[in-house]
Amino acid sequence: MPLEPLKIKSMLITAAQEITDHVDILTDLDCALGDGDHGTTMKKLTHVMFDQIEPWNETTNLKDGLKSLTDALEDVSGGSAGPLFSAFVYGMAEAADTDAPTTDVFVKQILLGAYDEFFATSKAEVGDKTMMDAIYPATEVIRNATADMKTTLEKAAIAARSGSDNTAGMLAKYGRARYIGDRCLGHKDPGSVTFAYFYEGLAKGYLV
Repeated sequence: MPLEPLKIKSMLITAAQEITDHVDILTDLDCALGDGDHGTTMKKLTHVMFDQIEPWNETTNLKDGLKSLTDALEDVSGGSAGPLFSAFVYGMAEAADTDAPTTDVFVKQILLGAYDEFFATSKAEVGDKTMMDAIYPATEVIRNATADMKTTLEKAAIAARSGSDNTAGMLAKYGRARYIGDRCLGHKDPGSVTFAYFYEGLAKGYLV
């Protein structure tokens, strides 16, 4: 099956919508740990995604489209979430191979590339109470998958949500939350929750 730009479009639009639908939750989480701007920043970023991705059609060069999306995301002002999310998408663009034999191969390529760039930029590790606590387990599911991509993305979403939930019991090593010590216990990291929604959206969008 040839590469399907409309399926990639559906995945990314649905992922952005999933985040947008839960901005209030992200804001509340960040109010407990940081300065409360995470939800606002993610709303700006997802609106850029809508604007950039909606025009994609069946003839869109996905590598070019992802590069343009990265450029637009980098112009968004806000907290650390902006550069980190942009790095994730930049990794997708760098790994995108429009000669990929199938859409599923392409999806795996861009999501593994997203992880690599995110890690290189953030230097965060699992257990640091960051976005990585959702991204890493989801990526490992994708990296080691033997099932079809529908099943793989559903399992990746479950892994991301579980990783995010686990952050409630962690002390923060990055961001403003690292300054409040034990008071951050019991609160999930908003960035990890964002990526739990992101992977859930990818799984939902794949089915459209």
